[in-house]
Amino acid sequence: MNWPLDSYLKGDHPLQIEIFRIVSELLEIPSSEIKAERDDCGAPTLFLKLLEMSRLYSLLSSSENAELEQISRAITINPTMISDNNKFDTEIIKASHGKVIGKGGAEGIQCLCKVNEGIGLALKVEDGSKRAKHAVSLHLLKQLEWISDLRIQDIEEKVLNFSEGVRLEVKGKLKFQES
Repeated sequence: MNWPLDSYLKGDHPLQIEIFRIVSELLEIPSSEIKAERDDCGAPTLFLKLLEMSRLYSLLSSSENAELEQISRAITINPTMISDNNKFDTEIIKASHGKVIGKGGAEGIQCLCKVNEGIGLALKVEDGSKRAKHAVSLHLLKQLEWISDLRIQDIEEKVLNFSEGVRLEVKGKLKFQES
């Protein structure tokens, strides 16, 4: 697009303006209602409600939008670009053979979707715990049967490294909310 690369993280950069425009269009809300914060790497991070995040992930996984399908395909073909080997998001994509996309964020945020299903999930662990959001995500994936129990055990061994004697137990029910 011939946009300057040295300032792409600034809020007034054409890339950031375009991101706000697209997200606003996808969520069908005015871009003025979307706020941004800075994440750990300095990139603007959109401040969205859980319902809005799950809506975006449902759109990412629906195959109804050519651009989003292209993004979804790129993620499933190159899962290590999302995090890295033995990291939660990459292992979810690999364990599901590209049928589930997961991407976590700071402060206990985790989003998941099942490719070609149009279902998006978003969760937030109030204390920001990465360990808890991973455990809850695996619990949901098991309940939904999006990933086999054996593959979930593989992910737990790679990602959920606890000290001896520490055990994490997740209880709860899955509740769907239509947007």
